[in-house]
Amino acid sequence: ANDPVPQISPVLHQPLKIDAKDFNRHYARQLPMPYTVLSDLDATQMARFQEQFTNNLVAGIEQEYTRYYPYTNVAAHVLGYVKKNNESAVGEDAYFSYRLTDYVGMSGVEGEFDSELRGRAGEESVMVNNLGYRQSENVWTPPEPGKNLVLTIDLDIQRAAEEAIARRFGATVRAAAVVMNVRTGDVLAMVSSPTFDPNEFAQGLTVAQWQQIQTLTAEKNRATYDNYAPGSIFKTIVGLAALEKGLNPDQLFTVEADPDKPGQSMIYVGRRKIRDTVPPGEYNFRRALMHSSNSYFITNGLRAGVENIIRMGDQFHLGQETGLLPRQETAGQFPTLQRVESSDWHDGDTANLCIGQGEIAVTPIQMAVWISAIANGGTLFKPRLASRLEPQDTSSGELATIFPAGIVLGHVRVHPRSLQVVRNAMLADVESSEGTGTAAAVPGLNICGKTGTAQVQDEHNHFIGYNFWFASFAPYEHPQYAVIVMVQGMHGGGGTICAPVAHDIYEAILKSEHSGSLQNVANN
Repeated sequence: ANDPVPQISPVLHQPLKIDAKDFNRHYARQLPMPYTVLSDLDATQMARFQEQFTNNLVAGIEQEYTRYYPYTNVAAHVLGYVKKNNESAVGEDAYFSYRLTDYVGMSGVEGEFDSELRGRAGEESVMVNNLGYRQSENVWTPPEPGKNLVLTIDLDIQRAAEEAIARRFGATVRAAAVVMNVRTGDVLAMVSSPTFDPNEFAQGLTVAQWQQIQTLTAEKNRATYDNYAPGSIFKTIVGLAALEKGLNPDQLFTVEADPDKPGQSMIYVGRRKIRDTVPPGEYNFRRALMHSSNSYFITNGLRAGVENIIRMGDQFHLGQETGLLPRQETAGQFPTLQRVESSDWHDGDTANLCIGQGEIAVTPIQMAVWISAIANGGTLFKPRLASRLEPQDTSSGELATIFPAGIVLGHVRVHPRSLQVVRNAMLADVESSEGTGTAAAVPGLNICGKTGTAQVQDEHNHFIGYNFWFASFAPYEHPQYAVIVMVQGMHGGGGTICAPVAHDIYEAILKSEHSGSLQNVANN
């Protein structure tokens, strides 16, 4: 008899209907609390309601806080998402009779910094009459707002990286990109595709929305939480191991022609023939890395010894989490010395490892740390996303919490000359007309890069596609940025697929530097 919905619906120009089961459940369990008929009213609807209904209507407008992401899906995997959760947080009274809608962080920095971001609930007593309607309210404890979290993400670079991937491959491509400061470990951009809109999680996902996210595996952060064979990018580490064992980078190595395929080349490891992607001929270190010769790096990797390759990879912390987002990161895969010294490890396994396949898998964030170390002279920095936590009330006198940059994970113990040989070859990969990474070139910026392509197989060892890579840093003279791009697909190569994306990112970096603007994505 007192149902106000038929009166409200025509005024707000929106059809409204009460779900009987939901209403009865609310009536039985939370009678004093408002029952929501319509959410997200716009200004016009609010004005119409307040103008046309008097106080005797058993309905009103209630203000409720919600998490809102103004940039929708920008940096969605960095920020993460929240879901509705009405359980008491640590330090709150756990015995509320009723509680307004609250949220809990589930992933990204929302999950990692949930206790700092969500604040603390307030308490008030509400007197109701025998029909359940409010008579008076008394605030016991005012709510305490959460803190503001400022990130290292540069908004312009983040957007440029996301747009470059989506523009070239579409919104459903499986890809990732990381931009990192090689001298501090600050993450300036971290992209995972497909992505999602965290606003949908805060509002409550529909079945269709959740099914779409599940189908695309869009909730997965491919920059930190999925393993990929690195392909030829790993030749930088194989090359360092060989150089440290005395390889002369100027010595020529002959890549043999494939007698079964004129104009193509190959190498035999035992009785197994491994195809090479370069034409037959003479190759020194620079030319071999630039063209990504399998024969050159398999031969010199075997000569250096697999144990030395493993020791070199260990120095780059392969097979270890970086610590960027605890519980949201995978360690990847890398053989141990015990594994390669076992009786069932053979030269063929070493050959696979030398070209970045077999028992090796990495994440894009691991590769950013690894390439940054090559760029900066051998220091591995812990990647940093959170810059500082600030109080909501800047006049409170409470100090901000600063998360230091430049935390060192370790040092690569190699001769500076070896690193310089690798850097010079990576520069040629982009700047030489013969290089595989020329599509990344940006006028006015000397970029050092390495392309990679690795086959992907399913659990039955059936080929299902490729991981395409471009790992790079710039500028050559004074390295500042590492840019990593990974795309999964069926056709192409790291130079044709990923290097153009890196080009777009480097252009955005130059633009950001020239404008002097640094926009940080923040949660509050």
